[in-house]
Amino acid sequence: MAEVRARAPAKVILFGEHAVNRGHAAIAASVGLYAHCRLRPRAAGYRFEGDGRVAECTREELCALARQVDAWRAAERHDRIRSLVASDFFAPAKYVLASALGDRLPEGMEVGFWSGIPQAAGFGSSAACFAALARALGAWLGTDDLRSLGQWAYRGDLLAHGGVASALDTQTSLLGGVIRYRVDVWGSPLSVPFDLRLVVGDTGVPAQTGTVNAQVRAWEAVEPAAAHYFRTIGLLAGEAEAALTAGEWERMGLLMTLNQLALARIGVSTPELETLCVAALRAGALGAKLSGSGGGGIMIALVHQESSESVARAIADAGGRVYTPEVAVPGAHLLEEEP
Repeated sequence: MAEVRARAPAKVILFGEHAVNRGHAAIAASVGLYAHCRLRPRAAGYRFEGDGRVAECTREELCALARQVDAWRAAERHDRIRSLVASDFFAPAKYVLASALGDRLPEGMEVGFWSGIPQAAGFGSSAACFAALARALGAWLGTDDLRSLGQWAYRGDLLAHGGVASALDTQTSLLGGVIRYRVDVWGSPLSVPFDLRLVVGDTGVPAQTGTVNAQVRAWEAVEPAAAHYFRTIGLLAGEAEAALTAGEWERMGLLMTLNQLALARIGVSTPELETLCVAALRAGALGAKLSGSGGGGIMIALVHQESSESVARAIADAGGRVYTPEVAVPGAHLLEEEP
């Protein structure tokens, strides 16, 4: 098999954080920041490169890791999965390879990653890496079946997040565009006939998804009104779908701000996120909210073209790193040349 290269976009969650893990719908969009994956044949042994790290293993070690992970997943030993990922940066990629190739796993392969997506920020950097890997593996195997590629990418992201994650990030990165997602239901593309403009502000505070998810579960266990807030977020996502597909940006902006208020009550917002959201709204944004797990990371502001620069400047003045990526870009795809 010849060398294969693929890339996949980052994502932002427009609506539905945390509620999506409780059975409610979420809406997410791909954005023009990218992760790349390259596969090369190798006579024997596996070599992994990425994020300044290099690791090697044998085919037998890779298969043994996959069997162990399957056993831990079946027993819901998330603590073991977290320990594995903490000690082996490439464990999720190894698991994807073994899951995808199975008996067709060759004796050796080189797997390389490089990315322009900020890590631990809410952009789904790991999901984009695994979507790119899945797309490359599909070409390696001669298949473009999206359901299979989605399963492979999800397994990698699941491990990267300690054994608990939805497929929202990986499906958004794989499919591209804007999608509506519900747990255990394949993402539905949404038609957005108008330009969707977002300004993204990064607080610079790492967003540790696994830690935040654990905090939300602990809060949920002692808060009798928890289900009410998750239902509210789900309702906002439903209302936003109609506003989004109709291009009713003022209405969508209000729904985003309401979503932020609900997320703050759940406890996943932070002073840094609040500061950037307020700065964006004061500068003319139609709506603003955190995007991703919260606890740090990014916020997004919905803007008209004429207010984009003033909102970006306000976010920067408030201490955020600003991104203005293209929104609803195509999903994971193969590359003919090095980017």
